[in-house]
Amino acid sequence: MDHIMKKLEFTIVVLFAFWTTKAAWTAEQVSVKPLPVIYCTDLFHPHDDPDDHFDLATLFMMPELDVKIVVLDQGDKQLQRPGNVPVSQMNRIAGLKVPMAIGLATKLKSPQDKALDQSPEFQNGVTIILKTLKESSVPVMIAAVGSVRDVVAAFNREPELFRTKVGKLMAFIGDASHPTFKEYNIELDPQAYIGLMRSGLPVWWVPCFDGGLWQNKGHASFWKAKHGDILKNASPELIQFFIYALEKEKSDPQMFLSLPVDAARKAKLFAGVRNLWCTALFDVMTWPEGKTGNELFGFFEVDLSVTDDAVIQYGKGKDSKKVLQFEIRNQDKYAEAMTDATAKRLTKLAIR
Repeated sequence: MDHIMKKLEFTIVVLFAFWTTKAAWTAEQVSVKPLPVIYCTDLFHPHDDPDDHFDLATLFMMPELDVKIVVLDQGDKQLQRPGNVPVSQMNRIAGLKVPMAIGLATKLKSPQDKALDQSPEFQNGVTIILKTLKESSVPVMIAAVGSVRDVVAAFNREPELFRTKVGKLMAFIGDASHPTFKEYNIELDPQAYIGLMRSGLPVWWVPCFDGGLWQNKGHASFWKAKHGDILKNASPELIQFFIYALEKEKSDPQMFLSLPVDAARKAKLFAGVRNLWCTALFDVMTWPEGKTGNELFGFFEVDLSVTDDAVIQYGKGKDSKKVLQFEIRNQDKYAEAMTDATAKRLTKLAIR
């Protein structure tokens, strides 16, 4: 009898331990919330470069992230070629209600410029960035694709708020090594770029090129992908989204998503090739504290300073700052793996 009782007691203890462990695990899973994200992008319709549409679609298909606001870069151009068109389409496809705001209209006058003198109709981007940071109880991720103008102006207005509330600040901008080449996003607003690199914020720097235009020596995120490889399992609505963007459609943007896919237009879309920088890299924002890479790519800490004409100089110095800089760790597999990762994100994106 004693033997039976001891065995029963042991069984109860094991079951209790299993139950409490499972309950704790379940509670931990339930308590995990999507990370808040501020997304700044030079997205237009008609587009400048439709890589921004691939970025938007990928970002909106990440349940790990809670996109709080899309700030539409270069407010003056937004009035003529509104980026709110593709954002509204993606909201419908992804079943989201992400708000959007037009950003500042003109370049910053200095790295410290708060842009308070710009017209009120272009202040909403900065205002909502600051509001989002203030209202968040957890660190907010920022992904900036474009001029970084609104981010830097917001930082200049409330630097301590940024220092306490910003988690990762991913900036897709610049060239990693060329001494004179000015990459497109820098040219959009050189003073904003200088301000960003001098800020001392947790910048995760992703250079667009390394060694000049269309060059990548290993410290830029640039790769090429075939549309057919990225969209091979995409929903009809998502295919319509990209047809609408790439062919610069002028019909009703919401109704177009529900139209049957035209076979000839789909074939034309799938035959295209796209330059990409961001899509699969958005996963970095979900990395836990302390993680800086994987087998494919990663980030390493560098000391750098930036001259008054927006040239990066590496090494410790009086005014240098530490940033985490992107690097490719497997050149042979990088492009294919980034394309596959993007395709997986876009596989199930259909109107909910």
